[in-house]
Amino acid sequence: MKWFYTEGKLTVSSDEEEHKFLLSDLLTETSHREKVISITRIAFFLILVALCVLQFSFVEFPKNQGVYFYIGYLSTPLSISVILSALIFVILKNRRKEGKALIRIFKEKD
Repeated sequence: MKWFYTEGKLTVSSDEEEHKFLLSDLLTETSHREKVISITRIAFFLILVALCVLQFSFVEFPKNQGVYFYIGYLSTPLSISVILSALIFVILKNRRKEGKALIRIFKEKD
């Protein structure tokens, strides 16, 4: 496998075929992914804080319950936040066609 960079294009040639990737497209995909991850993290913490405020400030903390009740009671906001932030990540994620194709080419040759 050979690869070289000329005139803004990253060219990867393998035994069968040659692939050309625009460097600007690869950089755009990488920056978009970083934005999506940061938005997802912010959404996770905001959802978690909102659910914890709703659960712990408006309702009296239950007493005389079993251990498993408290595990579920305390982990519910966390699990809901994880599910909602995962959905947000899937919705905001754009298909990174060129980046995935480049990664796949290099993995095939290993």
